[in-house]
Amino acid sequence: MQNWSPEQLRSHLEAGDKVFLKLWKKGCGACKLSIPAIERIEGSNDQGLVFGQICADDHPEILEIAETEVLPVFFVFSNKEMKGRLEGFKGIEKLKLMIEEALR
Repeated sequence: MQNWSPEQLRSHLEAGDKVFLKLWKKGCGACKLSIPAIERIEGSNDQGLVFGQICADDHPEILEIAETEVLPVFFVFSNKEMKGRLEGFKGIEKLKLMIEEALR
């Protein structure tokens, strides 16, 4: 998963890409726990998703834009719109379900 700036996210969204985004912070245990699950999902990605993450330590403004303080938070965007959102890491199955529902 690539580390992005908010500008890189904007570029992908403006291009109409299907995007999976994770917002996280350094030192966040749940953020670290989610890494293997996301790697598995990304490795079997057959939905055409582009995967990226933005560190809120490096870009604190992203939390205000996302209207959250709960991390990690995951998003799916398609056709320039947010289609799915999941706050907190609740396991790989919840992530897969959020992606599946978002891309229907």
